[in-house]
Amino acid sequence: MVLIYGLCGNCSKDIQMSVGQSVFDKKVVWHLSYSCPYCGEAIELDNTDAIPNEMRKEILAKEGTWNLIVLEKEQGATVVTKILRQAMELSLAEAMMLKKKMPGSVFVGTKCETDRLRHLLAAVGLKASISKTVS
Repeated sequence: MVLIYGLCGNCSKDIQMSVGQSVFDKKVVWHLSYSCPYCGEAIELDNTDAIPNEMRKEILAKEGTWNLIVLEKEQGATVVTKILRQAMELSLAEAMMLKKKMPGSVFVGTKCETDRLRHLLAAVGLKASISKTVS
């Protein structure tokens, strides 16, 4: 979990919130929680929609960016492309651009996002790893 600042939904005062991501049912979900020290409002929110961009940027800023490195080529790369296309909801053109990067780094995101993709590939015996990008 990463601490961010935002406004209480009840009293609109500036407060600290916890935000994070996890994998549930093979999808990335995000979480937000806070307890307002001013009015006592307490929120715990789990959401399966895309994480709001500002929250994702905060996670990336605090935890760093991560690379999904696919080690497959030829036939394996074709299978990887199919899995990633479905998992990331990519167009055929976007998926083919990923395939051209194999073997190598095909996606950069949060640790949770990249690790989810690595697990999807590993579940069918495909070789991939994640690594933190060097700043």
